[in-house]
Amino acid sequence: MADELGTPARPSARSYDAPTTPIPVYRPPAEAEQAPAPAPAPPPPGGNRARVLWTVFAALVTVAAVVFAFSAFSADEPVREVTVLPAADSATAPAAPAPTRTPLSLPAPPAGKVLAAYAGAGTPTAGLVDDRRSGIVYAAFAAPWEQVEPDPFQFRQRAGQAIIASAPIPGANPGTPKTAAQWRALAAKAVRWTVTRYQPDEATFQWTASQRTRQGVGWVLGYRVAWETGGKRRTAEAVVALVKTRGKPAMLFASVPDSRKELRKDLNVLLETLRPR
Repeated sequence: MADELGTPARPSARSYDAPTTPIPVYRPPAEAEQAPAPAPAPPPPGGNRARVLWTVFAALVTVAAVVFAFSAFSADEPVREVTVLPAADSATAPAAPAPTRTPLSLPAPPAGKVLAAYAGAGTPTAGLVDDRRSGIVYAAFAAPWEQVEPDPFQFRQRAGQAIIASAPIPGANPGTPKTAAQWRALAAKAVRWTVTRYQPDEATFQWTASQRTRQGVGWVLGYRVAWETGGKRRTAEAVVALVKTRGKPAMLFASVPDSRKELRKDLNVLLETLRPR
């Protein structure tokens, strides 16, 4: 028999059978029988589902206690940034080199060569471009030319693939050339800049002009590039003019492809109207 707590009942001596009940044998504490383990607490109401929920709740409480204890003891640790590398590769792969054009090598420009007068009437002018930042003034043309976003120039006109643009000479201030040879050499550097950025790859190159500016101090270089596309030979006529200003020399650049031959006369008009402000 056990009581309501589950503890086994000890045998008791009754008065009517006391003479025949054996006397209990005394045992030292070391040899005494261990007390039976207490019975587990009864499961909460609700059966097996309640038992599972209770177990999950107890586990969550334990995890929260561990996290709190860890946070309390690591609060003084310095914060460190950890870079996570891709699982497939533990090292950073070298960046692929950006594609670049082969540095252009131009022949030395001639000491003197007058730009040819192109045939045709050219495009009617629509006033003057007053490029204040560059410090020059030159012709503005009517349609089909139109003003477009100038970046990276200060002012730009475009008609299809034909372009007219002005800006202070790119790069650091080279100072003001003192002689015609120095102006010519600086203009050749500006030509290289335009060819690298605005003319087709694998084009052949030819100088078409090398002369002083009509107004002010400066130099004009003209060139022609030719290339093949779709089995056809294409060309473009271009001019680059540098003009002395109060700051960096100003640059005027214009290029007209053979698909717009009627606009080539505009190159002559540009050089006739170009002047410092």
